[in-house]
Amino acid sequence: MIIVTGACGFIGSRLIESLFESGCTDRVVAVDYISDNNVKKISRFPIYDFMTPDTLMSNIGHLTKDANIMFHQGAITDTTYSNTSELMKMNHGFTKNVVINCIANKSKVILASSAAVYGSGESGFKEMENCESPLNVYGFSKLLIDNWLRHKGLFSNRSVYSLRYFNVYGMGEENKGNMSSPIYKFFNQAKTSNEINVFKGSRSFYRDFVAVEDIVNINLQCAFDDVEAGIYNAGSGKKISFLKVANIVKDFFDEVLDNDVKINSIPFVKFVCRKVQ
Repeated sequence: MIIVTGACGFIGSRLIESLFESGCTDRVVAVDYISDNNVKKISRFPIYDFMTPDTLMSNIGHLTKDANIMFHQGAITDTTYSNTSELMKMNHGFTKNVVINCIANKSKVILASSAAVYGSGESGFKEMENCESPLNVYGFSKLLIDNWLRHKGLFSNRSVYSLRYFNVYGMGEENKGNMSSPIYKFFNQAKTSNEINVFKGSRSFYRDFVAVEDIVNINLQCAFDDVEAGIYNAGSGKKISFLKVANIVKDFFDEVLDNDVKINSIPFVKFVCRKVQ
């Protein structure tokens, strides 16, 4: 049996798609919160069962006894999420429980971590403690898991993989809202208005962008190939500016679709939130 948490999400749904397209005959259990919008991503596949994260936690010991592999993609991924206690509960406490039970029952577990553990990236992006300095609770929640795995020695002779995703883009981002990639946002701006808005100074804003298909392949390699357990950066290894991304999207519309897309430079505004008494 294979368990996929975050099954209706951007990466989780693509993982399920790839599993079945590759001829998977294992029972696949999808774990997520359900809605009419997100169920469309997985309803066409012969999934064995579906459950909420709460149900998974209530039966985690029993389920991991039957599972050979767990792809733990589920998390609160909004870096501006205001309920930090709930974020820590889901991203930290939930994940530790998953790992403990997978190890106890000899199930391989592949975790979705994040490049947010590196913070601003001023110290580099190597999987080393001296590079890691997250700037928000989301990044901190992911780093805590990696540190716990390191200090408990759980990578030694264990089938535990922590994949640090960089900026993932591709088909299926439509439900990500503000957390969608700049590539997706620029594409939709060009499609609807023939204009792309980039912040002033975007020439100096860099990110490492990686296609969702590559992220899925990395997960599958960890699950089914002879890959050493550990922490891995899941990115291209190359940085690209937001402005260059905007120009790539513009060139596509100009040359392939014969549209004349304009790039606008807009001011970067920082909002300050104050508590209302």
